[in-house]
Amino acid sequence: MNKINTYLFSNTLKYIIYNIFLICLFVLFINLIEISRILEVENQNFSNYLILSIIKIPSIINETIPFIIIIAIAFLFRNLINNNELISIRNVGKSIFDIFLPIGSAILIVGIITLLLINPIAASLESKFDKITNKNLSNMYSIKIIKNNMWIKNQVDENKTNYIQLSNLDIKNMKSNNIKILTVSDNTKKLILADQGTIKDQVFKLNNVTIFDVKKEKYNNFDILEINLNFTTENIVDTISDYKYIPFYDYLTHLKNLRKFNLHSNEISLYYLSEITKPFFLIILGFVVMGYSGKFKRNENFFKVLFISILIGFLIFLLKEIVTSITVSYSIPFILSYLIIFSLPILIGLYQTINIEIK
Repeated sequence: MNKINTYLFSNTLKYIIYNIFLICLFVLFINLIEISRILEVENQNFSNYLILSIIKIPSIINETIPFIIIIAIAFLFRNLINNNELISIRNVGKSIFDIFLPIGSAILIVGIITLLLINPIAASLESKFDKITNKNLSNMYSIKIIKNNMWIKNQVDENKTNYIQLSNLDIKNMKSNNIKILTVSDNTKKLILADQGTIKDQVFKLNNVTIFDVKKEKYNNFDILEINLNFTTENIVDTISDYKYIPFYDYLTHLKNLRKFNLHSNEISLYYLSEITKPFFLIILGFVVMGYSGKFKRNENFFKVLFISILIGFLIFLLKEIVTSITVSYSIPFILSYLIIFSLPILIGLYQTINIEIK
């Protein structure tokens, strides 16, 4: 990498880092206001709000990284043009495509870091954030899927907890076979075995039940047993389907689990595909913004140029959302939808860049 490429590469990273830092400060301020409204709890000190605000930062970076790239590229080219550096670089025989190579490399590295590092951290911290801000609800129940079994921790009250194992759950009818429930309280520990069970209206109705009292070493048989739950069937479906807590390396596992319970949707698949292809999408965004920013005139109103750059990025993002919605609604093949999402911005960027090259 020669000196010019090194200069462009390092400056691109510098402006991206600057913008991430500014976004973090802005988000921190907004989150402090929002979180204080959400919690609405007395005797909460400033440090608690600050910690919760910091927890949200990785998620915000993951969501706003496209606009961070847009602003960074706009700032980069403003300085290159105002300092006559772009002209100097072009005079030594560098084409606009040569100039974008180190810039695109820097964007690619940022995109890969976002996917491999920010994405898992954001998923983990987002889960913690929701557990803290919805403390009462999160303490009532939790759901995990291990192989073909669903495990539900159901906090009945302060002294009693049910640990429920459901095998081969029919999510549509909320029926399960070979059910095991461990009930733990201060004074008792019971194992409940049932051949079949159905969840309806926050009641778990069990058939052919055997209850073992572990401490007393006794058991009883029942034809029918009803257990009250503090969650609904909708809570189960929403928890399984929720993808914002899933890091990129668990996407395939989550999709397999959704297919097992017939909850797979194109919307979730497209979201995962969008996250995985984000590094390449960022490069395309940078290419389009460079094609426009390269037309700056020295000392031109930068805020006008910045506004148009952000507008271009927003329109590309809007195109992506519209194509995604159409794909989900009309079951259009993913390859075709992503061909549209990627190809149109590339064509726009090529058109703008070629115009700069000709001039």
